Amino acid sequence: MGQKTSKHKKDLTHLSEEEIERLTKNTTYSRQQIQDWHQGFLRDCPNGKLDKKKFLEVYKKFYPEGKAEKFCTQVFKTFDSDDNGYIDFVEFLIAVNITSHGDIREKLRLAFDMYDMNKNGKQKIRPTVANIDTSSFAPPNN
Repeated sequence: MGQKTSKHKKDLTHLSEEEIERLTKNTTYSRQQIQDWHQGFLRDCPNGKLDKKKFLEVYKKFYPEGKAEKFCTQVFKTFDSDDNGYIDFVEFLIAVNITSHGDIREKLRLAFDMYDMNKNGKQKIRPTVANIDTSSFAPPNN
């Protein structure tokens, strides 16, 4: 009687050894760098979850003149690879690694995934061009 039927929820504030190994194999970061990134991530997201609202806030700080909402929605959906409504640390660091250190193929795959609206692995040029707003990529004015 009274057994819990809910699934055990993962503690997103701690990195497992398995996650550290996965990140060292799939990124350019060392164990220490991963742990440093994780501490920074937890300062901004104490529960280990970067939600869409916080993601948009951060983006707007870097690009106050850009039309952030639509662009951020697509980026957020792409980075939230398990589609659970938030970006966890592993998703975050893999995305940072691709955008900062990825080769052209990885960056193009990320861009393709971002504009693959219905997630069918196909793109039509007209909808893609219609969704690209270059002001989203503009650097902030000094």
